[in-house]
Order: sequence, then structure tokens, then C-alpha cells
Amino acid sequence: MGTLDDVARAAGVSKSVASRALTGDTKARMSEATRARILAAAAELDYVPNARARALRQSRSGAIGLIVPDVNNAVFADMLAGVQQATARHATDVLLGQVDPPPEGAQQLSRLVREGRVDGLLIQRREDFDDTMLAAVLGSGVPAITVNSRLPGRVGSVILEDERGAGLATRHLIELGHRKIAFISGTRTHDTARRRKNGYLRALTEAGLTADPAWVIDAGWESDAGALALDTLYRVGGLGKPDGPTAVVVASVNAAVGALFTALRMGLRVPEQLSLVGINTTWVSNTVHPAITTVKLPLRRLGEVAATMLLDHLAGAGLTDVVVEDPAPELVAKATTAPPSS
Repeated sequence: MGTLDDVARAAGVSKSVASRALTGDTKARMSEATRARILAAAAELDYVPNARARALRQSRSGAIGLIVPDVNNAVFADMLAGVQQATARHATDVLLGQVDPPPEGAQQLSRLVREGRVDGLLIQRREDFDDTMLAAVLGSGVPAITVNSRLPGRVGSVILEDERGAGLATRHLIELGHRKIAFISGTRTHDTARRRKNGYLRALTEAGLTADPAWVIDAGWESDAGALALDTLYRVGGLGKPDGPTAVVVASVNAAVGALFTALRMGLRVPEQLSLVGINTTWVSNTVHPAITTVKLPLRRLGEVAATMLLDHLAGAGLTDVVVEDPAPELVAKATTAPPSS
């Protein structure tokens, strides 16, 4: 196993130039040919950097944290892959974790950085966090990017085209012939949920349709929330009756799974009596029966852009607010949508 000195000698450069190339320093003044020669020498010599020594020299841990509401949630798998794709280019590790509500949550995040475990954080807002709670968690001054969430008055976020995605789901149902379309939203305090609800309402308005207030339910992102919301539609929204909704857009694929299972348990035929579309695509949406029609959002790209922004910020760049527009939301038609029955 070669040392940094060995790599520098083999590549014909100084030790400092070799070090900067191997740490992914994009500001280092060297040609691409020199950088490639250094990387080739490192690979041939089986060079492994001393991460502990590098962290001590730079006063950096060489890692960032990805904080999500639930590490077991399949929705975050693609996002984590995108984060790792970006960090691999910078020889940076990723720690995955969850955060508690404030004040414990703010102390957790501050401690991660203060103890040198991570240099900065990517934070996905919990569904039970309102703006005040999110601000309290971020108030420790930790370098942080909010992922698919924005906090008024704070710069440093990367979000998806949530409104466009929900509009795409709603228009799909309208094009199939549905005119009575319900919406199961995330929690009322979550800005992503508000954007998706706005997309649903705008698509209805553009089609000359209106939403019955009883058909628009603030619920949550998870399966149990979707199940409770579907039950509410059945009890007070007329679901399954002649004047009730014939289709539903669900703002989260996990909640869509709960809504689907509840509809089937009630004896509703999907999609003959009820069409259903969920937002985001996971392996779960493709393996339940019937497979759920979804709108695929670019979660991998979301993670990559957010991680790149954080790493650039740690290197001295300013923060911005970004909307990931490419790739665009995509409808993935499966077995839970069809024209309404006569």
C-alpha cells in the first residue's frame, strides 16, 4: 500500500499537489492531465488516504449528515443515493440519522458538528415540524441545507417541483374522465404538503372543476395517515356512493399504500370504483396489488444537488434556494387508475 509521498513521486509532482488532487480540491491550479496522472498513480499504488490526519489538518471531519424523519422510509433511498454520488466526488462520507423535535433536536444537530462528527447537515423536515420548530432546530448555527422544504426568511434549500407533480397526477385523472377527485394531503404545517395541494387545486381550476371541501383532507405522509383519511372520505365524503369522489390523489406514496389497503378492505374495487394516484415512486408502490399509479419525482437528483450545495458552502460558497427542474416529474401509470365506471 503506497503513501502520499509514493504517489507524488510516481506522478512527478509535489506532495501538496498530489494531496489536493486526491482530496478533490476543485480550486487547485493544475491541469486535468496532471490530476488524472495523480489519480492513476494512487490507484496503481493502492493508496488509501489517512482521513483522520486530513481532518486534523483541515479542522474538518470529512463527513456530512443526512437527517431524515425515518431512516426506514423507502422514499429516502434514492435521495441517499444522490447524496452519496455527490460526496464520492469530494472524498466525503455520509452519516444517516433522524432528529427529535426541539429542544432535543437542536441540541442533537449542534452536538454532531461540535463533536466533529460531521461538517454540515442536509435536513429533511419531519411531518410534525411547523416553521417554528424547524427554525428552532436550525437555530444552532450549524451549516445546513433544508431538503424539499423551505423556511421563510432563511436561504439554503433545494426543493422539487411539488406543485407540478401534483398537477400532473390530477390532470391524469381528469383526462381519464374523472370529475369528482379527492385529495389526501400531508400535514397542514408542512410546506411540501401545501405545494402539492396547490398543484391539485390549480389543475382542477384549469379544468373548470372545483374541489368539495369534504374531499380535501390534511392527513400525513405515512400509511396510517392515508388509511385514516380514506376512512374519513368513506364516512363523511360520500366515497363509494353515487355522488362521491371517483378518484383520489394522495400527496405521499406511503399514504397511498394505506389508502389503497383501506379501500380494498372496505370492498371498493380499484380502479373500477376508485382510481388512485400517489406522489413519489418506490419499490413498495410497484409490488403491492394492484400496483399504484404514481408521479415520479427526481429524488436522486434532489440529493445530489443538495449535497453539492452543502459541500460548496463548506468550501466558502454562499447558499441559495434551488428548485430541481430536470428531470421533470413523470407519470408512471400502473393498475390503480382507469376511466370512471358508468
